[in-house]
Amino acid sequence: MSAATLSFPLPEASSMRSLGVPRPTRSMRLFPGKLSKMLNLQHARTFLAVIDAGGFRAASRIVGIAPSTILDHVGQLEAELGAALIVRRRGSVQPTPEGAAFLPLAKALVSTAERAYAVVAGGPLRLAASSNIGTYLLQAPLSRFRSREGAEVDLWIGDNPSVFERLSQGAADLALVECWQPSPDFEAHDWVRERLVLIVAPSHPWASRESVSACELVGERMLGGERGTGTGTLLRRQLGALVSQLTTIDGFGNTEAVKRAVRAGLGISLVMAASVTDEVAAGTLVALPLEDAELVKETKFLFRRDMPEGSAARRFLAHACANA
Repeated sequence: MSAATLSFPLPEASSMRSLGVPRPTRSMRLFPGKLSKMLNLQHARTFLAVIDAGGFRAASRIVGIAPSTILDHVGQLEAELGAALIVRRRGSVQPTPEGAAFLPLAKALVSTAERAYAVVAGGPLRLAASSNIGTYLLQAPLSRFRSREGAEVDLWIGDNPSVFERLSQGAADLALVECWQPSPDFEAHDWVRERLVLIVAPSHPWASRESVSACELVGERMLGGERGTGTGTLLRRQLGALVSQLTTIDGFGNTEAVKRAVRAGLGISLVMAASVTDEVAAGTLVALPLEDAELVKETKFLFRRDMPEGSAARRFLAHACANA
C-alpha cells in the first residue's frame, strides 16, 4: 500500500488522554460513526509539515511534493474533519483553534504509524536514557545485547525530563531514568541501585580519609550538575534540615563537567560511584562514602503498558534486568 493512500485509525481514547486530549463528547458517543472514520496518514503528515515549516511552499520544499499537492492534502484533511485547520497570516500560516486541537492527534497518528512499521519490520530498538545512566551504566549491557542478538539500537541520551518526553511522544520504545513522576499509561521497572559517593580532589584535606560525616559538608562548596536527576530530593530525604545549610553551586550541566571542576579544586560533589571508576583508579579523584546517610539512586526502566510481547524492547528489558 502506498504512503499516499495509507489510512490509519484514530488512537485509543486512553492514548489520547495521555496527550491531554479531552474525553469524547456526548454527541460523539451518540454518533459513533464520527469516531469510526479513517484519516489519511499522508494528509496528517502534510498538515504537520505545513505547521512546522510555517508555510505551504516551505513545506513543499521539505516534503518534496508540489505546493498544489500540499494544498490538496490539507484541503482533503479539512473536509474529512469538517473544520478549517490552517489560516494564513502575514506571509505565514497558523493553526486555527481546531487545528491546534488536532495537532497533538496528528503527531500521535504519525508516531504510532512509525512505531507500527518499526515493530512489524523489526526496526531498531529505540532507547532514551538520562545522561548519567546512558554514559556510565548502560553501555556494557547494551554491548552484550547487541552482540548476542545482532540488534540495531538507536540510543538517545539527554536530561531526565526530555527522556520521558521522548517516550511519551513515541520517539523511544524504552526509557531509563533516575527519577520520574508516575503516569497511568506507563510502567516502571526497577533496574540498578547505584550508590552516590562524595568526590574530592587529591589535594583536598579529606583525600586521605576513609569517610566523611554529613554534617562536615556544611561550609564546603557542593557542585551540582544536571538538573532533574532527583539528587536534591534524595538529599532532602536522607539529610533533612541539614540540606538548607549546604552551599550548593549549580549550573555545571553534567557529571563530566562536575568531575573536572572538582579535580581543579573548585569544590566537592556527590556523584554516582560508576561515574568515577576510572578517575579513582587513576588517582585523579578520591571517592568517599558518607558515614550517616544511605545515598542510593534507584534507576528505572519506563515503557508503555502496551509494549508488544517479544519486541526488541521487551527482550532488552529482560536481558538488562537479568544481568543487573
